[in-house]
Amino acid sequence: MNTTNKKNTKIGIGAGLIVSAIILGIAAVPLYRTFFGTHSIYDEPNKENTKIIPMLDEQIERALNDHTQSTMHPGFRSESRENTAAFLSTIRSIQSYARYGVESTQARNNLELKITFTNGKTVDKVYTGQTVSGFMGPALLMKVYLKDGKTEKVLTNGMEKTGSPDWIINDLYLLIDSAIGYDISVNEHRYFPPRKTQKDFEKEWEEK
Repeated sequence: MNTTNKKNTKIGIGAGLIVSAIILGIAAVPLYRTFFGTHSIYDEPNKENTKIIPMLDEQIERALNDHTQSTMHPGFRSESRENTAAFLSTIRSIQSYARYGVESTQARNNLELKITFTNGKTVDKVYTGQTVSGFMGPALLMKVYLKDGKTEKVLTNGMEKTGSPDWIINDLYLLIDSAIGYDISVNEHRYFPPRKTQKDFEKEWEEK
């Protein structure tokens, strides 16, 4: 084989390797998104929607009612509603996000919250109990700003407009209810009476 043919062979092999690398790279993108997640334009709640403000305020009121001692919710303390409202008044913003991105198809792609308080404190990875999957299309994400426990501003990733306004009511309630759930997890005494101890049980048996 002469020098020219050897050069051509090397060039051909090099070009083939480059093409193979490109093909493998393209094929690896879906796998990367599946196993490691991805970040897309739908992960950014940056579109303001003023029409959601009164809708969210309705769900805030609903959540307050659901945390009020009543025949429907007898387990709460009498101060539970007041404490719920006080907690919401300490929140500056609540932002929802998908653990691996809204277009990821990875398992356990939890829908979580980042809560920022008026004092500057931030808590992250507040689980809502919901998961999302890119197989179903991008989920609705929001960043809502509160002032004195009421809605001041709502930003979304625009997915609410792919359906009826009524379709996002549960999403709005979930956002507020999950934020309240965080406070219950760290300040249970503000919502429920003290748990009974073994001594309490023994006393009940003695008095029976």
